[in-house]
Amino acid sequence: MNFININIDTPMKTLLLLLSAVVFSCTAMAQTVIKMRPPDPEEPIMTDSIVYEGETSVVIMNRQFLLDYMDMLDTALPRQQYSGLAVNHISFKNFSKADMAAHFQKAYCYLKDTTNKDLTYSTTKMYMQWAEDGGILLPYIETIMADLLQQARLKVIEKFVKPQLPVTSYKMIFEPVNGNDFRVFRLNNGKQIFRESTFAAEQQLATFYPR
Repeated sequence: MNFININIDTPMKTLLLLLSAVVFSCTAMAQTVIKMRPPDPEEPIMTDSIVYEGETSVVIMNRQFLLDYMDMLDTALPRQQYSGLAVNHISFKNFSKADMAAHFQKAYCYLKDTTNKDLTYSTTKMYMQWAEDGGILLPYIETIMADLLQQARLKVIEKFVKPQLPVTSYKMIFEPVNGNDFRVFRLNNGKQIFRESTFAAEQQLATFYPR
């Protein structure tokens, strides 16, 4: 077998090194480590939680966060004439104004009723769009999930490991989809927590919490 020796001159070596550095730099910039912040004394105590279970992790959200978002929508949706695109979730992509108004009012009333406690969800379970139970809230939960994860305001627990304690950090990367950048959150071992593009409508990337 004959081997071919390729001599690379100094300028070419320099160029290759620069390109490697650029690739490494872009890779590093594309990934952000989210560190869990200490409890905020002014934040409501998590006495009534929403549990969102994925394949690799469980995310726990303070019910008050969802209520704050729904309170905001109660004012914002009429101003936007109950557009189906006002809530950035694929479920509402083709909703009429009447559908959006009816769905929101049904979900809002369900959430405000403190006797409703069935707020545990699993990505392996199918939920009806017009569910009579807590399933009616799922699109709104998934809409604010990425913002709250980016702000480290949710508890994330990895499944199938012991002890079952909230992680102290996780990672966020951006993935381009149809000209928009969507967030993907992963455990430090690479397992996925939540992928925003799975649920977000392609027409817009609405943000209701500051990034």
